[in-house]
Amino acid sequence: MSDAVGDCPATRCLEAALVSNRLAHAYLLVGRDEGAKLALAAAVAKAGNCRGDHGPGEFCDACPSCRQVDAGGSANIRIFGDSGVLKIDTVDQFISYASVKTASGCLKVSVFRGVDFFTDVAADRVLKTIEEPVSGNVFLLLSRNSRRVLPTIRSRVQIMKVEQSTQEVADLQDAASTAGEDACLEVLLEFAKANVSLSETVGRLLRMGSQNSLRDNATAGLQTIALFMNSVLRARGKVPPLAGISLSTEPELARVNFVLDESRVGLFLDHLGERLKHIEQNVNPELVLTNALLELRRMTTHE
Repeated sequence: MSDAVGDCPATRCLEAALVSNRLAHAYLLVGRDEGAKLALAAAVAKAGNCRGDHGPGEFCDACPSCRQVDAGGSANIRIFGDSGVLKIDTVDQFISYASVKTASGCLKVSVFRGVDFFTDVAADRVLKTIEEPVSGNVFLLLSRNSRRVLPTIRSRVQIMKVEQSTQEVADLQDAASTAGEDACLEVLLEFAKANVSLSETVGRLLRMGSQNSLRDNATAGLQTIALFMNSVLRARGKVPPLAGISLSTEPELARVNFVLDESRVGLFLDHLGERLKHIEQNVNPELVLTNALLELRRMTTHE
């Protein structure tokens, strides 16, 4: 797989998952290189269906199954959408394809490009499909910028960066991303423990990326709130762990002393998606972020 795309966090994660037979049901592949993401999707389809002589997680690139993937005629992989436009009939086609059972021993790869442009309605329909996947189906959602993906989608998939680069550059970029993510989570952790005020939390989140605009930082703040909520549930054993995300705060998240109404988490994430849309519509980013944190406080304290 690394021969097809290059060595990067996504190829390493997917190779390990295929070798251990622990492939997750849905992934968000993020990166500017659309060709690399599509090549990785094809490699997953080959590795999951190859009938040649090879080790786990590998493919021969010569058997009929591999050749069909290369020719675009395989029944085990379909690509929907494009990187800039969302059409509702494309969502219908994606759902229809993903709902058909696979042949025994096969892996069906359902690929959707341009999830950055999902509307709330489209996201809701796709979520219902990926949350109850047909056996033998894996979803690969493609995005150029994960910040533009609705929190409802982000919170239910494993996020991986796809890039054709050297290992050193990939490691440095991955470490920088993780450090920024953990810093935001630390801010929310302090807020949840009532160690900092609402206004201070908003201010710290809006200043987190000093080179970014208030809109960009508010967007990142909303995405981090979604990750924070999912991380609390994960730390408490309510949802399965996410691969590829390093959280230094996780031990403390399990001990956050608030009563969480788990039945309201889905609705809360939907509201985050709406707030993300408000920022794109030029609503005051500080106000949007403040309202999101107020809703988080109400949900976690039953106020």
